[in-house]
Amino acid sequence: MEKSSAVNIHFAHANGFPAGSYRKLFGALNDDFHVSAIEKYGHNNRFPISKNWGNQTQELIESIESTQDKPVYAIGHSFGGVVSYMAACIRPELFKGLIMLDPPMITGLTRVFFRGAKATPLIDKITPAGKTVNRCRQWNKDEDLVAYFQSRALFKNIDSDCIRDYVSSATEEQDQHRHLHFKPEVEASIFRNIPHDIYRYYGKLTCPALLVTGKHTQVCTERRIRPFIKANNLIHNVFDGGHMFPLESPVETAQLINQTIEGWQNAIPATKLL
Repeated sequence: MEKSSAVNIHFAHANGFPAGSYRKLFGALNDDFHVSAIEKYGHNNRFPISKNWGNQTQELIESIESTQDKPVYAIGHSFGGVVSYMAACIRPELFKGLIMLDPPMITGLTRVFFRGAKATPLIDKITPAGKTVNRCRQWNKDEDLVAYFQSRALFKNIDSDCIRDYVSSATEEQDQHRHLHFKPEVEASIFRNIPHDIYRYYGKLTCPALLVTGKHTQVCTERRIRPFIKANNLIHNVFDGGHMFPLESPVETAQLINQTIEGWQNAIPATKLL
């Protein structure tokens, strides 16, 4: 159990990006913030990928139960924001506050479309799953992987330190090669099972919550989040960046997190801080 004097943070990563990828963000958080995280969702045999991420939400809940002695402030990026939200609705007594960073919420009539698509190969076209299964997963051990990933579209705006942390946390050296150990098939399965039933949790969130979306995101769009914000009475902030803004601007994202949690700790409305 974590010491009760710390401000306990539970962080949930974006799909495909182990928690170690966020070291620079963690390092810029307040000194009294103690961060716990599951390093790689989807790789624990006790919690195989399930429809609508039910097992992944339970994995998060059990992680908090086993490591914390008091309610946590949950922070989640993308996939991590969704499972943190669902967990906070299912077990509200475990959560003191929630910060969601560009979560892919499927709302409105879009959920009907996704529900049908998930039963067909179409899901691989409307999510990154199709590209994920075909991604490179092995390189010569001497290849400059930071340069390699910087050349990929998803990483083009990501902070170079975060790319280095991604390489060190998502790959490992074996047999004269470096191998990707966040399994692409797991990553693809997570994408394929994106929740289409998020509406079931509406009205169940009891802790203070902030939704932060990227100004240039194509994932957490205004049309998708409007009903989600209304149903959960959320504070909404727009960050100057894309879907990956926590890794594009890790220090600035940490500053926003610090400011928000400090406000909650002091019972100051977060709207006055942003």
